[in-house]
Amino acid sequence: MRSLLMITRRLAPTTVIAGILLSAGCSAGSSSPAAVGTVPPSPTTISTSAVPVTTPATTAPGGAATPHRSPGSGAGRGTPGAGGGTPPHGSPPANRPAIDGDVDGDGRPDTLSVTGARLLTRYSGGGSDSVGFQVGDPSSVRVLGAADADRDGHAEVFVQADRGAGFEVSTLFRYVDGHLLLVTLDGDQAALAYGGSTGSVQSWSCRPSTVPDAALAIANGPSTAPNVYTLTRTYYRFDGARLVRLRSMTVPPAPLDALPQDNDAVSGRPGCGSVRLGD
Repeated sequence: MRSLLMITRRLAPTTVIAGILLSAGCSAGSSSPAAVGTVPPSPTTISTSAVPVTTPATTAPGGAATPHRSPGSGAGRGTPGAGGGTPPHGSPPANRPAIDGDVDGDGRPDTLSVTGARLLTRYSGGGSDSVGFQVGDPSSVRVLGAADADRDGHAEVFVQADRGAGFEVSTLFRYVDGHLLLVTLDGDQAALAYGGSTGSVQSWSCRPSTVPDAALAIANGPSTAPNVYTLTRTYYRFDGARLVRLRSMTVPPAPLDALPQDNDAVSGRPGCGSVRLGD
């Protein structure tokens, strides 16, 4: 299923499907892709889309920012010391989802921005993280928002990393052991594609209402006849900063308007909370 997550780049012109396949409220597109490629193997330097944030984070040996510590920050969420600092102390967060924008779980939104191919996070209680990632179309890179995909008290951060005619591709970051880290799948940067064409369709959502134990649902499928698609739906949970497959199922070929959809259980739409796709 890695192909469901690879960032797409080069696309042959086709006629766009009116609207995005799996969204109940997305806008219509124009020309759209029929074939995809992959993101360059290393981060690309791009024009600044936000002013770099200067924060009071201290520096550990080797130049990595020390972990930000907040009530319940990150304990038990992955390998101690992940991200280059020392493990955080304190108790795990209460069994409640974080508010949108609250990455460190202290109950207040944090400040997010992108400069070049790096996500900058300034925590409301002090400290910061800067995380690099791979990009496709440099002009498309932007912060989409932050929402708690697995209801663990820390919001995941979603960033658009590529865009083409009729599609967009996002990646995500997760707060683990006091640091914000890039999420991976099978060792590669995770990519969440959303869009559609006459050749294929794709969508994603967090907290899927159809599989409550999953953090993310990803759907993708080719066209097998005019206006008919064979859709594969795959569900994931987090293990630290990795995505782990829970289950996968393929839907029998069906017309576009008859295909099932996974929506965020909170917003009732594709995406994740305030992270809206296709806008």
